Amino acid sequence: MTPPRIGFIGLGIMGAAMARNLVKAGYDVTVWNRDRKKTEEFQAMGREAAPTPKALAQRCDVIITMVTGDEAMEAVLGGPDGVFAARFSGSTLINMSTVSSAYCEKLAALCFREAVTFLDCPVAGSKPLAENGTLLILAGAEEKALEKRRALLLSMGKTVIHAGPPPAGTRLKLCVNLLLSQMTTGLCESAALARAFGLDPELIFRTAEASPAIDCGYFRMKKNNILKEEFPPAFALKDLLKDVRYMLSEASARGLRLPVGEAVEKLAAKTYNSGERNSDLTAMYKSLLAGEEK
Repeated sequence: MTPPRIGFIGLGIMGAAMARNLVKAGYDVTVWNRDRKKTEEFQAMGREAAPTPKALAQRCDVIITMVTGDEAMEAVLGGPDGVFAARFSGSTLINMSTVSSAYCEKLAALCFREAVTFLDCPVAGSKPLAENGTLLILAGAEEKALEKRRALLLSMGKTVIHAGPPPAGTRLKLCVNLLLSQMTTGLCESAALARAFGLDPELIFRTAEASPAIDCGYFRMKKNNILKEEFPPAFALKDLLKDVRYMLSEASARGLRLPVGEAVEKLAAKTYNSGERNSDLTAMYKSLLAGEEK
């Protein structure tokens, strides 16, 4: 069986690491990114950088998108230089970006009309997991299509969780990120309260690590961010805020209120507007400390 030619669109914090893992796995990878400088690493490895998403789709059998959301997806898929201008029927599109459920439904319908196989496969995890290939892949796809591309997906992650047909992968991702967002604000608020009491926030982590009930790998990953008050982006705040707004919109459309999610949105927006849009989501801790100082 001839191995597929992979086109990878979106070389941000996550996408570049994922594309590297595909190259390491031996796949023929062509890349495209809006900022052309980010393609230089792949060209140095002997990989082609397509001039447009359309040109990439004309060359490749499988197109993977890993961009920031609905608007970015529309920009790379639509228009005269977009992926769908290539008329790439018979190929496969795997979206690994986090988009809204409504957009994912629209995209699935478009792929069906264009005779393109569509896999809705956002990922759970941040930069370290993308780099070491241990992401969780939350798949919305037909079983046969998913099995055909399982090995490819597992070049970027450790587990594929099949949620059902599209947009089930996207819907599961929004549910998971809702939980993640509240774990983050809970951790930040706990550390901020410890400081307000005059306690060392390190005690929060020591206690969590000693507790079978609340010991958590995520808290361990974010420990240095909180204790050093440094927030290099593993999951950027701007992306969290975008995802939380998708969650709230999708919940509202179904008559559901997410009151804690609404509070997360307010804190994330405040932190975003303070100049931390590109910082890690744990930068919300800074907003809490700023409130304490007032």
